[in-house]
Amino acid sequence: MDNNDFLKKMMDFHKASFENYFSTMATLQDNTEKLWEAFASNTPGISEENKIIMKQWTDEFKKNRASFKKAIDSGYTKAEAFFDFNEILSFQDQSEATFNTFLNQADWMPEDFKKALKDLADAYRKGREDFKKYVEENINHLQGVFSTADKKSEKTKRQK
Repeated sequence: MDNNDFLKKMMDFHKASFENYFSTMATLQDNTEKLWEAFASNTPGISEENKIIMKQWTDEFKKNRASFKKAIDSGYTKAEAFFDFNEILSFQDQSEATFNTFLNQADWMPEDFKKALKDLADAYRKGREDFKKYVEENINHLQGVFSTADKKSEKTKRQK
């Protein structure tokens, strides 16, 4: 499985889990609101002023819930863009190419400055390779977790 495919599956799984949780929570809250409205309309001791206040609370609560959902969706979009492994590597390759072009066209630079820039480029390249290695190791570690979840468990003698 490609690293990007794995990250996408992991993000999709997490997003689907959140969507299910959020939908359940929203349904529960909406049903509670309906229950409250039924209670308030059938109880003679509750004043209209209190009913209006409760309606304002529920409206504000719904507005905040929608705002929360929008923020979470935005976070998922940003996380998916961040974890697009190919784009990260592409950006790093472009940065390195730009830096190397600058170094190659800098004949007018003093040698010690040129050496310092070359050392900086080497440090950047090593950091990039370390980052790539770190991501690949962690992705491979997580792939093992999900691949075992996909396998059917074998029944023991007692279960048969």
